[in-house]
Amino acid sequence: MIRHFLNPPNWFTSASIFCSTYAMSLLLGPGDVGAHQFIQACILVLFGGVFDLMDGRVARMTNRFTEFGVQLDSLADLVSFGVAPAMLAYSWKLHELGTAGALIAFWYVLCAAFRLARFNVNAAHNSWKLAGHTQGLTSTMSGGCLVILVWIGNGYLHDIYAFPAWLVGFLVAWNGLMMISSVPFRSFKDIRRNRKARAWFAITFAACLAGAVVLDPSMWFGVGAAMYIIFGLVDGLITALHFNRVGHVLDSVGETVGTDEDDDLDMVSEEAR
Repeated sequence: MIRHFLNPPNWFTSASIFCSTYAMSLLLGPGDVGAHQFIQACILVLFGGVFDLMDGRVARMTNRFTEFGVQLDSLADLVSFGVAPAMLAYSWKLHELGTAGALIAFWYVLCAAFRLARFNVNAAHNSWKLAGHTQGLTSTMSGGCLVILVWIGNGYLHDIYAFPAWLVGFLVAWNGLMMISSVPFRSFKDIRRNRKARAWFAITFAACLAGAVVLDPSMWFGVGAAMYIIFGLVDGLITALHFNRVGHVLDSVGETVGTDEDDDLDMVSEEAR
């Protein structure tokens, strides 16, 4: 076990767990949780996301990739982008819904766990074929979007708009549903060779920059999260329809070719007779 503690990629994964755990500890202190504490907790979870992005890159750079690290990363994602965002949403608004709020928080954590389990199975069997897209909304992006919602609600929009508890509950439940869905969301891993992905990234970057300069620095994340969810869903549905249509055509062609080959074999057999 000591060698796993000494493996550099696991340090970054552990840092991600630390950030999310510290964020949740801010919600459990004595007294009421203020807007400033919510913002601190949200920033800590986002820092955890940065560490989560770095652990895989460090593993590739140092050639220290291990199966233990893969499993640790999945557990860290469940804590950082499943439990922590659900706790933030519950402490902020969902507690006002009573038992329903607790069930919504549980639903979100459950969806994050199922999403991560499905990802591990798909990665082992290479069963997801749509390159450049993920199967459903990733737990990282889903948790990040919820955390940003809490941040914006306690920051820039605090004196402008009070989010009703039912709306927050709907958004949390909907994000959970998107994680376990099969709607493809763009991952931008093919950004170097995909011109469409580069165009989407450039538009999103420009909108985030405009939001940060015109509105508030926190709206860099707010605009980015909103655009990724809305336009990502539209892009995913269009991509899924196109992929299914092309797959249906290819299956039809394969069946036709197979039938023609069978007919040719039957003719050859008859001529031989």
